[in-house]
Amino acid sequence: MSLNQTILRHKPLDRVVHWTVALTGIWTLLSGLSFMFAPLHFLSYVYGTPQLARILHPFGAIVMTVGLFFLVIRYWSHNHFEKGDLQWMLKVKDVLTENEENVPEAGQYNAGQKMLLRQFIACGVLLLVTGLIAWRAYFSAYFSIDVIRIALIVHSITALVFALSLIIHAYMAYWVKGSIDGMLEGKVSAAWAKKHHPRWFRSLSDNKDQH
Repeated sequence: MSLNQTILRHKPLDRVVHWTVALTGIWTLLSGLSFMFAPLHFLSYVYGTPQLARILHPFGAIVMTVGLFFLVIRYWSHNHFEKGDLQWMLKVKDVLTENEENVPEAGQYNAGQKMLLRQFIACGVLLLVTGLIAWRAYFSAYFSIDVIRIALIVHSITALVFALSLIIHAYMAYWVKGSIDGMLEGKVSAAWAKKHHPRWFRSLSDNKDQH
């Protein structure tokens, strides 16, 4: 396989859903921060008005969560932990300093991406469950005030963890040059794949040679 050719990494539907999750995630996080911290009340205007923010926040969150779970189903088969993943995580400093020759070779996704996916799953489940419990218009009447208070605390903490995960995900995508192009256009160069995901690159090369 020529290093100059391009490789399909993300299909069109996956890219559309990914960016839908990203946009609705940012949308709901901003409005959620406006509910949690009074000085950030102005963020509620991302929905137009504070009143609309209260109404639409849960619906935006549902769109985000459904999209997230869709992506989990699509990508899960490529994100099982494998031999070498623990060593990869122990050598993450070499990854950050671009000494990837000292790091166990990654497949289609590296150990950091696999960990982040699981973090997104955990956050998505917690946010969905606690959000439904506290959703005044439909479900909160079925729960005691103590349960709702606990749900709101867990929801707020989880949202902050989720926000941190999004920041890490976005930063790493920006830091690894070519990653954002892969999610925008769907394709990456063979040279990029060989450098960052060598085992995946070899599997693609071997499959091509067999055809």
